[in-house]
Amino acid sequence: MVLPPAAPAASSPRRCSEGAARWALRPELARSLLLLLTLLAPQAGRSPAAAAGQPRSTAGTTIAPPSAPPPALNPRPISNPSAVRDLAAPAPASGAPAGPLPNPFPGPLPNPLPGPLSGGLPAPGASTPEPALGVWLTTVDSAVMHDPAEAQRALAFLRHNGFRRAALPLYTAGVVTWSPAPARNRLAIPTDPLLPPTTTAGPTASLLAALGRAGLERVGWFEFGLMAPAGAPWLVGRDDLLLRDASGSSLWQESPGLNRVWLNPILPEVQQLLEDLVVDACTQLPLEAIQFDDHLGYPVRFGYDPATLAAWRATDAGRRNPSPAPGEPAWIAWRAEQVTALLERLRAAMNSACPAVRMSVSPNPQEFSYSNYLADWSSWVRRGLVDEVVVQIYRDNLAALGRELGHPSLAAAAVRVPVRIGLLAGLKSQPKDPAQMRRELELVQGRGYRGIDLFFYESARRHFREPPGSLVGGSRVREMP
Repeated sequence: MVLPPAAPAASSPRRCSEGAARWALRPELARSLLLLLTLLAPQAGRSPAAAAGQPRSTAGTTIAPPSAPPPALNPRPISNPSAVRDLAAPAPASGAPAGPLPNPFPGPLPNPLPGPLSGGLPAPGASTPEPALGVWLTTVDSAVMHDPAEAQRALAFLRHNGFRRAALPLYTAGVVTWSPAPARNRLAIPTDPLLPPTTTAGPTASLLAALGRAGLERVGWFEFGLMAPAGAPWLVGRDDLLLRDASGSSLWQESPGLNRVWLNPILPEVQQLLEDLVVDACTQLPLEAIQFDDHLGYPVRFGYDPATLAAWRATDAGRRNPSPAPGEPAWIAWRAEQVTALLERLRAAMNSACPAVRMSVSPNPQEFSYSNYLADWSSWVRRGLVDEVVVQIYRDNLAALGRELGHPSLAAAAVRVPVRIGLLAGLKSQPKDPAQMRRELELVQGRGYRGIDLFFYESARRHFREPPGSLVGGSRVREMP
């Protein structure tokens, strides 16, 4: 997970054992008749602002005028019209998901949570909507991946609250969470030592199988992508595989106390390593999708290692500018293209080995991903390299969230592939208020995006009901520094 400066820099999520917020459903049959009468009312009965197609206000809430959704999107109105476009956010560009229909009645309508969100953004040509509510599982601040009892509690929670999708980390913190064949693990990346011993298919495979039996879509998440912990044992003596900045350093600090290094995507050995791991995962584990995020890229200040510079200087642009500054547009574009070439190789390998498994990416918004991590996911969509995009929009401010939801890059992607929205449910050190979480969910739904993934399971528990009779476990968990 990569967080932009406006969001918390740490990726440490929070375990929540408090009772979940209870959002009561209060359907009122009288509203149906009143709605019918309102729709039949003549134009003369409308306010001047409404007749002009301008936003109006009801009980202090700004209501946007209706707009027709693009052909590729689900045209059904959102069931909760309290999710409205905020004034601070610009109107979506042409082709963006439509805003909600006006609500002529003050007061809340039934909230679709807890439980699956109704509707969805169908993939082009798909006959059924994509799974609506999803969640990321983690190996940090959570014991779900390491404790079978916690895994059972998580399964009960997800079923009880209507989740339809879960992403599990496969490569994270310099370890893998399954046992790749040795021939497909060329650098001998170790298996997570906290995984419980098993004599069957393995704990991760068992958890994935259980999720499948519960009806959840399963996503294998290569969380670290090209990143690795500084000092990882399997990288000792392999400094030639690492990217470097202009000062010659390979170190990058993700947050205080978290020192990382980055593998060089231009090197055949690195390309083969990722290809082998992806193929092993998608053929050996029961998965519907493989997912990468901004970590399939690298920080913009890197790329000054001998291999990258030699390749750059062999180009016309590199001959003209052999020592570019990190933010030089041509230098950014060229390095981003090297990352795209790696993704193209991974996609080709999956097409051959496991064509039924989709390629998913969960980046930050386009401008941040491209200019900071050289991850040009809009280009990946246009080239047909990915099957879906889950855009991480981790914001505490509704106006900022609204602006990102209205960005043209989301609208452009949504007409080609399903676009899901990733929301931050809270971190261990920064729990999110349930009312704020609900407003964010409603805003996202109101913009037409009904596929929503929450980061992460433990913090999401704060916002939903626990299953009857559930207990909070006391398992040992790996915590962020």
